[in-house]
Amino acid sequence: MTGTLQKPADNIPLAMALAVLTALLIAAMNLFGKFLGESFDALEITFFRNISALIFLMIGLVLLRKLRYTKTQRPYAQALRALCGTLGIFFGFWACTLMPLADASALIFTQPLWVVLLSYPLLKERVGPWRIAAVVIGFSGVLIMTGPGGGEHMTPFNISIGLLAGFFSGVVAICLRWLGQSEPAQTTVFYFLFFGAILTFAPLPFMGSSIPTLSFSPAILPLVAALGIFGVSSLLVKTYSYRLGDAALITPVSYTMIIWAGIFDYAFWDKIPSLTVLGGAALIIASNLFILWRENTKKNKTEENKRVLYETPAD
Repeated sequence: MTGTLQKPADNIPLAMALAVLTALLIAAMNLFGKFLGESFDALEITFFRNISALIFLMIGLVLLRKLRYTKTQRPYAQALRALCGTLGIFFGFWACTLMPLADASALIFTQPLWVVLLSYPLLKERVGPWRIAAVVIGFSGVLIMTGPGGGEHMTPFNISIGLLAGFFSGVVAICLRWLGQSEPAQTTVFYFLFFGAILTFAPLPFMGSSIPTLSFSPAILPLVAALGIFGVSSLLVKTYSYRLGDAALITPVSYTMIIWAGIFDYAFWDKIPSLTVLGGAALIIASNLFILWRENTKKNKTEENKRVLYETPAD
């Protein structure tokens, strides 16, 4: 028996069901982050999310006797991925405290657009005119959202925070391409939360935060616990869904997050996304799906060329 990771057999129905569950879990995590935003700033919320999720993950690893997942062969790579991911979570929570959840989610969906823009300078991957056109259309959706019908919360500053959340999520995707998937999902999640907790706690005493000496009230503790449960669950479920099915099938399902976010906005704050925001979000999502389709088509074409090359008999 070797230490090589084995990819489970594809199970498309289960993979898509897990993708829907991931979207719900992330929307729920953002919901509780928004609740905490009434008393804490985005850095404190990010710390709450990381430390509580880490505690729940450790409890699970201890109960399942799988502490081996806390060992890594690539600590520096894990630290880099954690830094980028933590910045993405931080700006994501900040965006959720500044605007309705559905609006913030639409801006975070710019992640694939940033991946395209970063692919050439960071990975030297060729980016064709079709994907560049899709990026332009996607960011046109952002401009539409900033129009008069977007709402008073759609200020340049708030938009910038949402775009930064999408940007750092895109950087994480680039890191994963660069680093590969050489370690189990549980290990990557553990170090993401471990380094993220350290990164977000370190500056708090210098910012006048009350967290280091905070006595949790009965009202705060359940919110922090829910934030951690939904946070770690979304990470594990998302990772496993991508091991069971191709990204071309799973990614479109993940956009159901904006539906859950809209439901939460209406249920708790009586907010309904404006037609301007919905139109801009539709352009962003459509451009993302086009980019995904192009990448999947290119991948299939490359695999077909390889198959023909190796199956063609020599003269």
